[in-house]
Amino acid sequence: MSAKRKKPSSGTPTSPGLLHQFGQKLDQLLWRQNERSQPDADDIVTAQALPDNDPVACFLRFEEIFADDLKWPQRLLNLLVNSMELSCGFLTEILNGNTKNYHLMSQYPADVGLESLQPISSGLAGWVHTKLKPLALSSLNIDQNISYIFHSGDPLKKATSFYGWPLIYNGSLRGALLLIGSDGHTLSPEKIALLDCLALRLAAHYHQYRLLGLLGELSKLDSQTGLPHRDFFIERLSRLLADSSGSETSLWLLCISGLGHFAVGHGQAEATELTKALSQQLLRDARPEWEVGHISYGLFALAAPYSDRLAVENAILSFQKRLNDWPLSNRSENVFFIFHQVVVRFPQDGEKAEALLEAAMANLAESD
Repeated sequence: MSAKRKKPSSGTPTSPGLLHQFGQKLDQLLWRQNERSQPDADDIVTAQALPDNDPVACFLRFEEIFADDLKWPQRLLNLLVNSMELSCGFLTEILNGNTKNYHLMSQYPADVGLESLQPISSGLAGWVHTKLKPLALSSLNIDQNISYIFHSGDPLKKATSFYGWPLIYNGSLRGALLLIGSDGHTLSPEKIALLDCLALRLAAHYHQYRLLGLLGELSKLDSQTGLPHRDFFIERLSRLLADSSGSETSLWLLCISGLGHFAVGHGQAEATELTKALSQQLLRDARPEWEVGHISYGLFALAAPYSDRLAVENAILSFQKRLNDWPLSNRSENVFFIFHQVVVRFPQDGEKAEALLEAAMANLAESD
């Protein structure tokens, strides 16, 4: 199948002169829109059609959706799929440190049945992520090796058309917009041109969305270690368990007894430096799909797939070595730490993140 796109005619909204005029007009209308009272939320939610032959009105509708901090991905896909008479829509995001998979941030309809993590090099969606180029296919040949959209076992067996846009900001891939048709539904050149522009706007919104997410996470990190504190770690552990699709996951607790006594003898600043160093050691050895947290003073948590247990054990050995080799300002003194570790497994020891952590805490209390 060819990955080439047809060039739009000079009369489409993608010519440089018209794009410049379109941008100026959009800025003016956005300013006027902000000066007026905001529309009712119910009107935005129920609106399921894009204005015909009016790109400025379309982008005003998009901006209204982007203003919804929590539900904009679902609402955007709902609008695009229904107004363009397609069957499915997906927004993906690239995960930091994960070079093998991307994440399905949102999908419409919600019951498509795809796993949230997908192989980055698989199917037509993988082509968009790896080639970093738009791909428009008005017909799919199911006899070819790349006939599937995501991976060889995906449930989208009746797709007849596929459209994909990589979302690139400052030269970095943020994710992709993927749209799929069935029953012969295809997109006109005018709609493709509109979505070309939307992909640029989406990439910028992804960047803003990620920055806001990072700011939000700062309030969820332990100030001493920079690791997620107990509540935030449970939230992240819940996501890890959900993404595991029921496969076995292990939770380790690493406890340092004597840290409080160390702080009394050597000062809180020295104890803080030690906890930061131990946190950095854990982060250095942790794989992207693991979760690390600081549950309480001197109590660290590490969650990972059970299949990574050997790598986790090596990381724990490095953690212990860093603790034992910690340099003291006064070498004439000896400091002794008692190190405990316990491990529990999902789903045998707990089917939810909170229950799994409570089981680990109970085992830790018994080990003392």
